[in-house]
Amino acid sequence: MPAVVALVFFVVAALVGLLALALVDFRTVPPVSGTCALILTLAALAVAVLR
Repeated sequence: MPAVVALVFFVVAALVGLLALALVDFRTVPPVSGTCALILTLAALAVAVLR
């Protein structure tokens, strides 16, 4: 259960960060969101391997 809470927290924090970035400079959102997706994918892979 604590892992689910951490997952929700980090996903919400990433989305809020992307929203704030979009408010500042919308042109940077696609490269940053791609990097964020890559990081989340690697994190999910690491969790799957460790389980």
